[in-house]
Amino acid sequence: MKKVRVTIPKYMGDILKYDAIEFGITKNYLLNYLVRNQLRLIDIDEKELLGEKEIVQFNLNKKVEDEYIEAYNQSDFDTEANFMRSIIYGYVSRSKVVRERLIFNKLIKKIEDGIKKNKKIKIKFDDREKIVSPYSVLYSNMEVSNYLFCHLEEDEKYKNYRISNIRYVYILEEISFLGDKKYLEKVKQDFDPFLSYGLKVTIKLNKEGKQKYQGLKTNRPKLLEKKGDIWIVEGSDEKIKRYFSYFMGDVEIVKPLRLRNWFLEGAEKILKL
Repeated sequence: MKKVRVTIPKYMGDILKYDAIEFGITKNYLLNYLVRNQLRLIDIDEKELLGEKEIVQFNLNKKVEDEYIEAYNQSDFDTEANFMRSIIYGYVSRSKVVRERLIFNKLIKKIEDGIKKNKKIKIKFDDREKIVSPYSVLYSNMEVSNYLFCHLEEDEKYKNYRISNIRYVYILEEISFLGDKKYLEKVKQDFDPFLSYGLKVTIKLNKEGKQKYQGLKTNRPKLLEKKGDIWIVEGSDEKIKRYFSYFMGDVEIVKPLRLRNWFLEGAEKILKL
């Protein structure tokens, strides 16, 4: 088993560590995967080692080792360190969404095959299995993560599942649920991981709340209407909970009542603590 050791800028090492955690894989698996896909990643320009540095060390799998040695011998790099550093740079220089699509390329292709054949698929994540009708693999404008947009058979509703949480995909013989074509097209054109389309929530913001809304862009509910301090925004329950929990007393959820009560119960729990 060949051991590879290379010095890289610290920011590259941080991205490798973050992706390994985010994608549920080991760093050793990630680096072996990059070597296997090095022709798609390699950047022929040698990169300067500027700023803070760190050493990355990992073991090549036996199957990957032969590919690595052959590729390096056929390359124009004068050292293995420059060769490996170039592969890593070719990976970390891409957006997180693109990096995720690379790592889960086989799984995404299986999903897309199911979509092309108009077949339902069985997906597994954690210890659960779900049968769904797949429509698209999409990502938000913020380019945070990739999602499988589908229709969940058991609950009879549209759902999004993060690609990195799916462990395997099995294509079934059953024909997919057709779905609402107008709604499906809307989702594809303006993707929201929380599927907030048409879900209106009335809120009241004070001055500090309005400033927070302007500054916090991640998962921000779309503003539909404004009447002074009373705003109507578009957001699913999950999106509203995640976004406005940070606002504390700078937002009042006016309606729907179920969301108002959820924030009230949360405030009461804080008060008890």
